[in-house]
Amino acid sequence: MLLSFVITAYNRADKVCRAIESVLQQISDPSLVEILVIDDGSIDDTQKLLEPYVLNQTIRLFTHEVNRGVGAAKNTGIINSRNEYIVSLDSDDMLDNGALEVLISFVGKNKYDVIFFGTKVLQTGRYLFDPKFTGLKTYRDFLTSKIGEYLPVCRNEVMKKFLMRDLRGYESITWLSIARAGYQIYYDSKPLILVDYTGEDRLTNKINRIQASAKMYKGARVYLNEFGNDIRKVDFKRYLMLNVKCIGYFALRLIPFKRKFL
Repeated sequence: MLLSFVITAYNRADKVCRAIESVLQQISDPSLVEILVIDDGSIDDTQKLLEPYVLNQTIRLFTHEVNRGVGAAKNTGIINSRNEYIVSLDSDDMLDNGALEVLISFVGKNKYDVIFFGTKVLQTGRYLFDPKFTGLKTYRDFLTSKIGEYLPVCRNEVMKKFLMRDLRGYESITWLSIARAGYQIYYDSKPLILVDYTGEDRLTNKINRIQASAKMYKGARVYLNEFGNDIRKVDFKRYLMLNVKCIGYFALRLIPFKRKFL
């Protein structure tokens, strides 16, 4: 078996089934693909809508009794995955038409430890990545480049060694850690994912950024503590900008927040 799709969901009953279907509709050989869905303590209709998939045995469902955060939810999927590569697909994203065939072909021929494929906005088709940033990349490349948003495909044993941390907006810490350890990381220029930018729970929502500022500040501090010295050596300007961003998150924490605006 080749690919394990890990899809996490929290109160996204309206979108998680769309994400699942975007994979299911492209599967021609079920022996190559499994889909793991982690319901991270949803209190909407997520469980009810997932029941038919469980009964038909088209997904493996794991449920957190309470919300534990996206990092913990992804880790549940990672730990329980059985295939050679893990594909992390957000519940509000979709696999583009023909993407699964590309994934299976590429991964089958190229045994890199991590492969990143591009993403684009569902509503507009705008690329969320730099199509010129391609090929094998080093730890230094990660430190000095503004890379964009990608679909990560990671070798199972590597992903289980570098589990996700619950740091809102700083998932890149995992990939930086993998790059620093010397694993082979490849960037491909093909966009395979459609990202849905609608929804109040995304960080693109201004009020949600304010609400999540404490978690963003925590992630920024961890990022700087673990990689700041290396960034400062190779790109001092970027190091200063990251510190300014960290200060900005700290300041956002002081803004009064009222849930009625959500």
